[in-house]
Amino acid sequence: MKKGSKSKTGTSVLSQAPEYTAEENLQRLANTSILEVFVRENKDGWDHEKWLALCDKITEKGYAPIDFDKVGQLLEGVKAGYPNI
Repeated sequence: MKKGSKSKTGTSVLSQAPEYTAEENLQRLANTSILEVFVRENKDGWDHEKWLALCDKITEKGYAPIDFDKVGQLLEGVKAGYPNI
């Protein structure tokens, strides 16, 4: 190694997505169509299994940490606007 050059050992490159708070993730989720699509696909309602699948999808898409109680409230608001969404 040349004198004055920097070793790459000990340096880390952040290759992960930025971390957000639960509240920021809730706002980010609200700005997507994920919940609207879910409501359209389940216009007659959904059961606990479908809710859990939605929670998994939200997590897999990078919206964790997130408060799923608040997601549920947001989802109910979207549902109340259906079919106007």
